Amino acid sequence: MPVLKWGIAAAGRITHDFVTALSTIEENQHSVVAVADVDGARALEFAERYEIPKFYDGFDDLSQDAEVDVVYVGTLSPYRYRVVRLMLERGKHVLCEKPLCLSLCQAEELYRVAKERNVFLMEGMWSRCFPSYARLQELLLADCIGEITHIQVQHGYHANVQCTLGGSITLDIGLYALQLGQFIYGCAPVGIKCNAHLNGDGVDVECEFVLDYGQNRKLAAFISGLESLENSAKLLGTKGEIKLSNYWCCTSLTKLSNITELWPLPTAKYEFNYTNACGLRYEAEEVRKCIEKRLLECSLYTHAQSLELLQVVEEMRKQIGVVYDDIICLDL
Repeated sequence: MPVLKWGIAAAGRITHDFVTALSTIEENQHSVVAVADVDGARALEFAERYEIPKFYDGFDDLSQDAEVDVVYVGTLSPYRYRVVRLMLERGKHVLCEKPLCLSLCQAEELYRVAKERNVFLMEGMWSRCFPSYARLQELLLADCIGEITHIQVQHGYHANVQCTLGGSITLDIGLYALQLGQFIYGCAPVGIKCNAHLNGDGVDVECEFVLDYGQNRKLAAFISGLESLENSAKLLGTKGEIKLSNYWCCTSLTKLSNITELWPLPTAKYEFNYTNACGLRYEAEEVRKCIEKRLLECSLYTHAQSLELLQVVEEMRKQIGVVYDDIICLDL
């Protein structure tokens, strides 16, 4: 396959990290050819910094750029549905930051459009693309710690959670804990219990949930936007346990007898905004492989798995009383 040519939708912190991560991949694999933002000056500044040849004031021109193969959508959550849909309808492959949408029905619609237009679409659950997750699957298949009966997760950092921006600590980082349960147990939970602390905006800034997967299998998580936590996950099995440090972007895991395996990330020209964000390179490589094979979805995180987790999140939001219908899809 020739070089995969990327367009970048939004000039922000996460798109900075994505473009920087792409720069660590071997040459002649990926190329960023255009960037767009609702603020043209910001798009120009981004283009100049990363030596991107084209910039656009708004997303419509990006969607019509014939040179762009795939678009990485890193806009704020309430804008993603409109931007992703625009790109899909113009025949662009899309990798979108998670959460893909603020509602299950929106996500269902986007996957329908992608299938109809015969283009690739992936919600960016980058966790699944790390080599540590492939190694974890090997260990589980080898019955390294026996049958896993309990997963313990704690994840927290100081976050600015606003209703008008589609804020929800459960949807933001709680989704990572949910994907881990899905990855380990291979199914949706049969029982969900969730409690949360809401801020003055009426959105959750801390939450605690227990998911029941049946057959005596559970996941318990504490998620916080108010304090920094250990940010780890423990998998408790009948023969022992495995600990994942920074479990959502894991570069090390510790198994039986305190043996630790490491997957160090390369250095880059610029500093990253987010933990282990250089690992976005793994996600980009998966997208490239899928497009090269003419696949419409990634087997590491399928459309069905994405919808399954959004359905769980909707039930959790219902339990804790978080509603933001008015900003479910803001105009650009």
